[in-house]
Amino acid sequence: MTVEQAETIRVVITDASVLINLTHTGHIPLLGCTPGYRFLVSEEVVEEITDPWQRDLVDRAISDGTVERTKVEAPAELAVYAELTLILGSGESACLALASCRGWYLACDERRVFLREVRARIGEHRLLNTPGLYVHWIRSGLLTVAEADEAKLKLESQRFKMTFGSFGELV
Repeated sequence: MTVEQAETIRVVITDASVLINLTHTGHIPLLGCTPGYRFLVSEEVVEEITDPWQRDLVDRAISDGTVERTKVEAPAELAVYAELTLILGSGESACLALASCRGWYLACDERRVFLREVRARIGEHRLLNTPGLYVHWIRSGLLTVAEADEAKLKLESQRFKMTFGSFGELV
């Protein structure tokens, strides 16, 4: 099933970096109105957000239903979580366990070991990253290329570099 064929794809946000990026650009609210997607965040990822301002924005997004809080709880999820914590952080482990056991997608900007585990366990086709979210928002009419490029500049000022010049190159 492709993204376009699914009614609602559940995406668990795997690391704090995606949420932190969206706090910098003011685009967390777009998670709640992204066509075809429902975004979830694990307890472990919420705990990774230590900046009070960013944590407040994420807590508000949870309380207003923009994102849904979730947790690892089924025995199979707990087993995968325990295995992954030997090589990954708690947030990444929790979310990859949820995605692999529940058939969800992931939103994450991590690389290296995490990406290798994603490829092996669920396939890279079920992974979204910050630039991918912006491309989806442009294609869905939620943002213009100019608005996404403005967000790109803000993120680059926060040391989140993207390898392309403009979102116009991607849509």
